[in-house]
Amino acid sequence: MMISYMIDGQGFLITNRQVVSQDIDDFEYTPKPEYEGPFTIFNEADETALLQRFFAHIRTVRPTVFVTYNGDFFDWPFVEARATTLGLDFKGQLGFAKDANGEYKSSSSIHMDCFAWVKRDSYLPQGSQGLKAVTTAKLGYNPIEVDPEDMTRFASEQPQMLAQYSVSDAVATYYLYM
Repeated sequence: MMISYMIDGQGFLITNRQVVSQDIDDFEYTPKPEYEGPFTIFNEADETALLQRFFAHIRTVRPTVFVTYNGDFFDWPFVEARATTLGLDFKGQLGFAKDANGEYKSSSSIHMDCFAWVKRDSYLPQGSQGLKAVTTAKLGYNPIEVDPEDMTRFASEQPQMLAQYSVSDAVATYYLYM
């Protein structure tokens, strides 16, 4: 229903208007002064248009480093599955493919899954390695949380709040890497 990401300090949010009840305007999500998050919003007609916008933007900007949080086992597989269902060529569009270890790799850019770094190097207890707990421990603020069971309802009833939740993950992941 939404894809949010940051490139060089600028955030982007793409919404699927078949699910999200109203257009979202550009906004800023800055949880602390040192973690700025200006967001440009693209409100797309449907999921196909959302994915096409994401793919086109990535092809235009051509980032050399992609940073996700559990992207190897959630974000990339989800985007790949939705693209396949909609007849879009994930690998052809982004250049990423899953290797034998279940990690997404590309010949033109690097993918760093912060979750792997946290598991290996953070010394945080196993139950405290999710993005929200890591954000609190490492960045010093409490991120927005939404119960997954409420997300579809919020897309209809509270779309602006859902947008802020979506971008909060992008901001946290970006600044964990930076």
